[in-house]
Amino acid sequence: MVLGRFVKVSKTRGIDIDIEKASKVKKIFALYASGNYNLRELAEWYKRVSLKSNLDKFVSISQVPKILQNVFYLELMKYKDEIYEGTHEPIISKKLFDKVQEVLKERGKPQKVKKHYFAFLGLMKCPCSAAITAEKKIKSSGKEYIYYRCTKKKGPCQEKHFLRDEELYLQIKSFLQKVSLSSYDTEQILAELEKEELQAKEQTKTTVQNLKEQLTLTVQKLEKLLDVYLEETITAEEYASRKNKLVEQKVGLQEQIKDFEQRGLSWLEPAREFVLSLNQAAKLLESENKAEMTTFLKNIGSNCILQNRQLIFSPRKPYDLVAERSEATASCLHFPVWWTVAGLNR
Repeated sequence: MVLGRFVKVSKTRGIDIDIEKASKVKKIFALYASGNYNLRELAEWYKRVSLKSNLDKFVSISQVPKILQNVFYLELMKYKDEIYEGTHEPIISKKLFDKVQEVLKERGKPQKVKKHYFAFLGLMKCPCSAAITAEKKIKSSGKEYIYYRCTKKKGPCQEKHFLRDEELYLQIKSFLQKVSLSSYDTEQILAELEKEELQAKEQTKTTVQNLKEQLTLTVQKLEKLLDVYLEETITAEEYASRKNKLVEQKVGLQEQIKDFEQRGLSWLEPAREFVLSLNQAAKLLESENKAEMTTFLKNIGSNCILQNRQLIFSPRKPYDLVAERSEATASCLHFPVWWTVAGLNR
């Protein structure tokens, strides 16, 4: 399965790749290879970035594995179970493709049944640098409780407190609330980003056109300078001096054109991903999926410490700025205030 409007057959019977859609497809493979996104989340991501199937429909969850296993993106073609070399440019590397296949295979294996399951195990460490373990206890009333504590495997430890699963869960939810963005606000911001993208593309197009005109003039000046020199109307020293300046100007213009064409909009995709991750935090609060909460926190931060029954979490930038802003205002995140604070604008 190849995403719709992604390729087209040229007059020479070759395949032309849509560069914009190709970058999104590459991102899809990278997201799944990270192990932090499931098939449902990828299907939702397809919809948010307006990628559709070859029937011009939004991709369903069942179609995602077919896309992730499609060798077309490796510059290959498959016909009747036989693989042929294609003539189009590869979209992703063989290394990335193989990594995605490993994740698909691993997630497809039957999961081992564990005697006890502790959702937040592996998330935290003790101030003494030892790992945090969990255990289940049964009170005299017959009710079961899960506690998290230091393993004390690094020697003497000052931490003598246990933290119940329910208390830890509330602390995690409290932090997620600080970095969450509602689906409504997410749609609003993504719409603003679409407008920014259109404006940026138009500005880039205009800037590149102006630079190309300057480049053409510089090339013409070089040609005229050579004619003047051959006519012996200027000295060799003067010719060399003026030529050096023009060549340097030419190289500088070429680099500027290349930079605008290749990296002019490079900030947009990370910005979208950041917005969607904030919305993921909001969805986790709704779903109350503890395992995915653990994965999310691992992805956005590090140095998660359990001390004196308190979860001390250090989010990476720009999540730390969003959390700080949320604490300072004690209100929901709104565009463009949080956007400016997060530093994601150009």
